[in-house]
Amino acid sequence: MTKGPKKKKPQAMGPPAPSAKDFEGLSRRAMLNATPWRFGFLAALREMERTYPDKPRIGQNATIKEEVVSLGQDPFMDFPASNITAFEEQPGGKPARLNSKFLGFYGPQGALPLNTTAEVHGWLNARDSSFARFTDIFANRFLQLFYRAWADARPIAQFDHPTGDRFQAYVGSLAGLGTPAFQDRDHVPDVAKLPLIALFSGRIKSAVRLRQMLELLLKVHIKIEEHVPSWMSFEPQDLTRIGVGGSHLGQTVHLGSRVPAVNEKICIHVRTESLKQYRSYLPGGDNFTRLTDIILWYLGVTVEVDVSLSLPADQVPAAKLGDQTALGWTGWIKPGIPKDDEPRRYVQAAQFSTDRAPAKTAA
Repeated sequence: MTKGPKKKKPQAMGPPAPSAKDFEGLSRRAMLNATPWRFGFLAALREMERTYPDKPRIGQNATIKEEVVSLGQDPFMDFPASNITAFEEQPGGKPARLNSKFLGFYGPQGALPLNTTAEVHGWLNARDSSFARFTDIFANRFLQLFYRAWADARPIAQFDHPTGDRFQAYVGSLAGLGTPAFQDRDHVPDVAKLPLIALFSGRIKSAVRLRQMLELLLKVHIKIEEHVPSWMSFEPQDLTRIGVGGSHLGQTVHLGSRVPAVNEKICIHVRTESLKQYRSYLPGGDNFTRLTDIILWYLGVTVEVDVSLSLPADQVPAAKLGDQTALGWTGWIKPGIPKDDEPRRYVQAAQFSTDRAPAKTAA
């Protein structure tokens, strides 16, 4: 058998498709300008809405000046390979323009008859885009509202913009953070509290939940000691006095102004890993403030709380004259350094009450 001539490979029409190396170092907006067909319509609008945090969300602007992007539709008579046909930056601070074949007046899903689409498509091929741009006056708002309905139903799209996060308000309402009057009231951002709301919203306050919340937020080892002995003081009007009615021997009569209690106090043991981290948990430090804010947010003022700090033995410095040593906080007789083959040993360095937390000044 004789072999026939080899078939030639068809030559590609137009310029070659850009490769991944062509987009190295470019931002996503620059890639959208160069190759708009690589992006989906909704993903592109989400990217632009995230780029302008100082402007209203797409579909919520009151004037054209507040628009993030101007949308339009190009007539088409074929099956579009992409939702986006063109993306152009506008000079003079005007919003960028994005044309699509996604939704609008033209095409098989359009509101106008198919013969109107064919006629406008012919005008566009003849470089007359006046009628298509006229319909963009109405399609612009329709497409913006379509995207707004899509984004309002998705938590990740709501989180992209700093204002009007509906899902943050929904979840925050479970912990009393849904209204502006109760937001940003301490040093812990409300965004950092959202992952903790599942633990916070339980009706019964639990030491296990408090430990999990503190470990998730502070990234340190936490141990909570319950039933710490303490003294419960009486109010002046509740003290036993001679000649006052209602004092029954063996029932309501107490000698003294306080009684021992084991259900009114807990101790939170924090294991730090370095001297710098230990200093941050001392009263006035950043982590101490965050720690006390979370405790107050979860427990309120119903329980007394002590904090006990532990430090690795090899991180404990010896007190020296002339050094910056705080008496009671960082002034120690240096313990023996453990050997390399010994497990890491922690020593209790300080213990104090959380009542020393400084109050946050109002803005």
